Amino acid sequence: MKFFLVLLTLISFNSNAYVPTVESLLRHGSNPDVTANGVALTLEIKKIGASQGDSKDSGLFVDQKNEDFFKLYFTKVSSDLMKVAQARFANNSFGDSALIDRQFYSNFSAHALKAGGEEAEKGLFFGMLRSMIFNDGVFLINYLKTLNVPVKLNNEIINRQKVEYLASYKQYLIAINKDRTNKRSMPNPLKPADAALREKIEAVMNEPMYVDQKMVSLISEEGQMGWLISASGFEAIVSQKERDITRIKFKSTLGEFEIHCKEYWLANGTHRMPRSLIVKDFKGETYQVEIMNMKHYLEKEADLIGRLKKWDSILKGKNALEPRPPFLL
Repeated sequence: MKFFLVLLTLISFNSNAYVPTVESLLRHGSNPDVTANGVALTLEIKKIGASQGDSKDSGLFVDQKNEDFFKLYFTKVSSDLMKVAQARFANNSFGDSALIDRQFYSNFSAHALKAGGEEAEKGLFFGMLRSMIFNDGVFLINYLKTLNVPVKLNNEIINRQKVEYLASYKQYLIAINKDRTNKRSMPNPLKPADAALREKIEAVMNEPMYVDQKMVSLISEEGQMGWLISASGFEAIVSQKERDITRIKFKSTLGEFEIHCKEYWLANGTHRMPRSLIVKDFKGETYQVEIMNMKHYLEKEADLIGRLKKWDSILKGKNALEPRPPFLL
């Protein structure tokens, strides 16, 4: 039985191995599957300025202001819905006494933020983080759709006729594995006796598993091979081998928003994340975001409510006046 199922899997895999889709590239496939529904990120952020030279080199940045400190809590509800809590701290102790602000979205979907405008910075930043921490590009793709970027999910471009043929073949394999005599009475659905029908099925089986949207191409950048996603104002580069997102860019009437991912590492011992992000907002201001820690955990509703109540108790009577980086909530 296992042999036949492995065979079926190989048939399916080989059909689409050379046609990377936008969703497959934006799902951060280098990481193991995530079984937890909660992820916490600890961030240190500072506004920086670029000295003369290549602005892509993070070593050329100089401080312009003190660091900012945040903790982000993500609770996955579905492929396109999550709860997001954001806490801001006065210093890197991240202690209760340093808490100065909190934000919370109970239904953070691709439509929770306005389509376009400066809120696009938040949607793209959180969409990219969601892609990395949960191995799931659905949220980011759905948010790009709200920005009128014509990207599509895998289930929108899948070759459904091929899927149907594979499903019938799977049932055939299961049947003959249960009773070998069925092989004499059951025809192979991929090799019917009718020559015209057999030719039609063979043609479909030779097609890619997904319809090529002509948005992905293989390029070489700085001596490294990578996949370039290019779609109506949006660009992303994903490394060919590790499938790490190395850069995203979005052009709008407000300017260009960019995120450069630097120095990937095992942030929690098992899952890769960039150690730092260089973020350039629509106004041309640049920030360096250091990912200090990442933690996966099972989030219970009672724990989430308790965390929010605790923050509200600490913040009672306090007002946070200093503006946050535009890509945060």
